Amino acid sequence: MFNYPATLTKDGETFLVTFRDVPEVITFGASKEEALSNAVDALETGLSFYVESRKPLPLPSKAKRGEITVYAAALELATLVLGPHIKVRVVA
Repeated sequence: MFNYPATLTKDGETFLVTFRDVPEVITFGASKEEALSNAVDALETGLSFYVESRKPLPLPSKAKRGEITVYAAALELATLVLGPHIKVRVVA
């Protein structure tokens, strides 16, 4: 449900990641792996700004050819959907 299409582009010595459904989210990394890892954090942060401003989350569109999909972690998604005032407690 929260798989957002992203574009990974070589940008000089780094790799740039952008999201067409969440244009505010832009990140990069020295390698593809680092850029994709940073993309998860950047997406979660970008979506949290929507929640904090009480705006609806942008719905992810279907990935196009050449795009990858990035999703926020389950606990982060719960916080985003339920709101930042909800405390999530993990019981082992």
